[in-house]
Amino acid sequence: MLPYPDPFLEVRTKLLNDEYGTLALCAGYQGKEWRAGPFADHLLQWLPYAALNQESQNTFAMHNWVEMIRMASAHVYKTRKTQSRGEIGELILHIACVTEFQTTPVLCKLILKTSSNDTVKGFDGVHIRLLEDGDFELWLGESKFYKNPRRAITEAVDSVRDHIAPSFLDTEKAMLVGHIAENIPRRDELIRLFRSSTSSDELLRKAVFPILIAYNSSVAASFDEVSAELVGHLNDEVEELRQKFGSSLAGINLRFQLIFLPMNDKARLVDSFDRRLEAFV
Repeated sequence: MLPYPDPFLEVRTKLLNDEYGTLALCAGYQGKEWRAGPFADHLLQWLPYAALNQESQNTFAMHNWVEMIRMASAHVYKTRKTQSRGEIGELILHIACVTEFQTTPVLCKLILKTSSNDTVKGFDGVHIRLLEDGDFELWLGESKFYKNPRRAITEAVDSVRDHIAPSFLDTEKAMLVGHIAENIPRRDELIRLFRSSTSSDELLRKAVFPILIAYNSSVAASFDEVSAELVGHLNDEVEELRQKFGSSLAGINLRFQLIFLPMNDKARLVDSFDRRLEAFV
């Protein structure tokens, strides 16, 4: 098992016992400031685990860490053209699935980017989660890294609606089936799910859809330290967004895991991450 970085994000809300469980993660504060810089450091630590293939990850060591970070960075971007930085959302989704739900990445979409600022379509994360009863779930993720959480929820649901269409799933399966590494758990069963001869209905029965909503939070921006009052207000904010998600699901009967990440200021996190990556691109 790969030695992942130490945990950084802290759980503020956790509800796992219904059709769309909810998790809220928090970067916290330091010196009366939201921890944008330390959060960016944590993202950089995780970058090789999300933007390099398994072979490269296994060779990551003290003697080549600069080369590995540079290779991983090239899969994100090489310029500071935009404030959208959807790759940050994909990276946060990856971290949350692995650390909070013990999933194993089947394929990290950042690996498929062939040029800086390229966009890879389809699910933002493809993971497998082994269950205690011996079965497994296929986690097909969507990430939205937005200022406005309501817009993020609307677009996440629209993306899922598009991605479960038979024609899209056929294309996604064809792309995924050739990228499953030898050491992935239940590899033969996954390959069978992704074959064109297997009905996509069978794949959907195995699927859970983790939805990351990283957003500018009025609550996170109103506090400068973690407190019981902060947690209470965050829980209220997240519950309101959870209800918004539920009301957007007309006609969609799937299993979801909501992952909310309230931010003090998206732009500060983007700027902090950009400045760290500049040394490697």
